[in-house]
Amino acid sequence: MALILLATDGSVHSLEAARHAIDLATEGDHSLHVLSVVDSRKFDEPALSTGELATIDAEDHGYEHVSRIVTMATAAGISVDATTCHGVPHECILEYATDLDADRIVLGAHGEHREHLGGVGRQVEASASCAVDVVDAGA
Repeated sequence: MALILLATDGSVHSLEAARHAIDLATEGDHSLHVLSVVDSRKFDEPALSTGELATIDAEDHGYEHVSRIVTMATAAGISVDATTCHGVPHECILEYATDLDADRIVLGAHGEHREHLGGVGRQVEASASCAVDVVDAGA
């Protein structure tokens, strides 16, 4: 069974990427893994501070979006696993894809992170050892 890794951040582009990944999984014999990365450059792990509250909020946002995608995939009859991690987004996506031996990575063209204009997508596309679909919400 082929494996698709969907990297998501809750943006409009990542929601369109989720639809694309679910369509791909539905068309083929694919399982779906969903990954949300809390950007450690923006949200670190300070103890007992307002920064900690911002990190918790970012985690909650990731979990909520992942849960929404899991619901969408499950409704489409797709086998899905999901996780949230902390780190530099493109590094975490590539590492997770390698660990899973993913056949394809799907992510949005722009997202809710500091590297806009497709920075994360470009970095993943340039370094991935599998196929990468960078999905634009306007497409």
